[in-house]
Amino acid sequence: MHKTFAATALALILLSASIAGYLIYTNYASSPSTELRIFIAASLTSIVANMTQEFEQTHNCNLLINSASSGALYTQITQGSPCDIFMSADNKWTNQLKANDLLYQDTAIDFTNNSLSIILAPGNPAGITSLADLAKPGVKLVIAEPSVPAGNYANQTIWKIDSTWGNASNPQYVISGTYINYNASIYQNVRSYESNVENVVGQVALSGATGLYDAGIVYASDGVYGALSGQPTEFLKIPSEVNQKAIYSIAIIGSTNQPELAQKFLDFWISQQGQSLLAYYGFGI
Repeated sequence: MHKTFAATALALILLSASIAGYLIYTNYASSPSTELRIFIAASLTSIVANMTQEFEQTHNCNLLINSASSGALYTQITQGSPCDIFMSADNKWTNQLKANDLLYQDTAIDFTNNSLSIILAPGNPAGITSLADLAKPGVKLVIAEPSVPAGNYANQTIWKIDSTWGNASNPQYVISGTYINYNASIYQNVRSYESNVENVVGQVALSGATGLYDAGIVYASDGVYGALSGQPTEFLKIPSEVNQKAIYSIAIIGSTNQPELAQKFLDFWISQQGQSLLAYYGFGI
């Protein structure tokens, strides 16, 4: 009887080991064998997240996403951080990588664009109804640092407003004079410079509770995403005549070990499917 028990126990042990080995093999065989490192501008975080799972399943890979300001990502790349794809909110960064011979096949593609918008604190406590209101004394503004794309585009837009609507010699001059010295007045109201545009969105969205800011300058796509996600934040449009358009660029980094897979990722964004997804989130409009 003891022999029978011992034999049965041994059989069970061998069976368990066999099953465990099979499970380990199955998990190993089905797990992604390839990693693709994607450096993306902060403003693309939500849209890239939308397609990540499907792309990973289709190509049996794992996308490692690094999201930050485009300038910070550029610095990381030039300092040797492993990267396969760079999606920049300003094509000057990919152009600089190209100039330094750091791109695969020396190629960068401008794949979409964006424009700027004004995000208002919940409840709009400052009563902002026009761009002129942003320059009124006491209004508390937050924008991105000038060194990052959103801050650079904001600066260019502010100057456009000043030189277009606030310049008496310009045909589009606003006769009331409310935009004279607009640039100087705006920057007197800036209370904080954030490291990326998503921080600007977050700071203003929280200001219903904190009261720190009345408004901020962000991307139009942030307003679209806010509506899609059911966030009650209010946005104010900036007319195209004074709105500095953001040009987004994508490139494969020359040091990539996965050029074919990286090319498939790039191809998605210039395909009809990728462009439709971008338009859905407020890009390229």
